[in-house]
Amino acid sequence: MIIYGKNPVFEFLKSSPNEINELILSESSGLTKDPEIRNISRQSKVKVSIVEKNYLDRICDNQNHQGIAAKVKDFQYSTLKAIFEVSALTNQNGFILILDHLEDPHNLGAIIRTADFLGVDGIVIPKDRACDVTPTVIKVSSGAARNIKIAKETNLSQLIDNLKKKNIWIVGADGESNQSLAQQDFKNMNIAVVIGNEGRGLSKKIKEKCDFLLSIPKSGKVESLNASVATGIFLYEVGKKRSC
Repeated sequence: MIIYGKNPVFEFLKSSPNEINELILSESSGLTKDPEIRNISRQSKVKVSIVEKNYLDRICDNQNHQGIAAKVKDFQYSTLKAIFEVSALTNQNGFILILDHLEDPHNLGAIIRTADFLGVDGIVIPKDRACDVTPTVIKVSSGAARNIKIAKETNLSQLIDNLKKKNIWIVGADGESNQSLAQQDFKNMNIAVVIGNEGRGLSKKIKEKCDFLLSIPKSGKVESLNASVATGIFLYEVGKKRSC
């Protein structure tokens, strides 16, 4: 896998240099003389290649690479068990995010970054008909995809049933719900927030399994929010009310 952009690559250099097979810099970017890059790559014995900009353009599919890219090991997905262990280690109530077939890599990347910032234990995505963790997702997440545990599950409906058996409450984001996120209390609860597809929202089966279907209270004229923005609001509100 090739990742690109200053923030994602710097994050890799700092946290997981052993996963970098090759660091690639554009000769015209000025990064070849960056002292931080030179020091970290030297200490970690990372192979560094200086190339022409058009080579980086080609291997990064003409995306905005900012003059830097890295060949890294393929993204390693986590397990549900590892996600559960996060809350066990911190002695906190569980806080999980489930994404019901999101398709846009920019949304996924932004959501991963927000979830990491707000202290979510882990994220679960479906194995099929959904966006995977791609180089674009890693770039948009600014490296957060390597900080938070992300698991893949074949059957989200079955997953929710199993979470309920572990005393985890399922909170679905539903713009059509008459119940407001602002009015719900989550104090001392294990929570899994479920966010639906960008266009279709939550699937019918997932809606039926949610303990709460909540909407974000609206004051303005815009009818809906971008999936990543809505996720950020949900995670912040739920996280705040769990700890009050």
